[in-house]
Amino acid sequence: MAKTWEQITTILNEAKFKLPRDQKEVKKSTEKVGGKTLDVRFGEDKRGKVHVYIDGVSMGDPYKNMKEADKEMKNIKNVLKQMGEENISKEEILDVIQETNT
Repeated sequence: MAKTWEQITTILNEAKFKLPRDQKEVKKSTEKVGGKTLDVRFGEDKRGKVHVYIDGVSMGDPYKNMKEADKEMKNIKNVLKQMGEENISKEEILDVIQETNT
């Protein structure tokens, strides 16, 4: 059976991004925001903190638990959608987030 475009994209994204060694993947999803597809990964470290990555870019400090991380992800998606409506590309947004976190 042939794979869909979304399945192929997911496979390629998984191949290019791996969570840091001290984290295990607890959830992953592909989200559509403003016509763009986002690869979202949630990794849990040894302390139980949850880290969120969008297209391989860390969203900053870890969250206390999965519930908090999911809630914040909804806020991030809303911001990405609003910025997309203002013709700011997903790549520009993620670049700024990455610069802020380093």
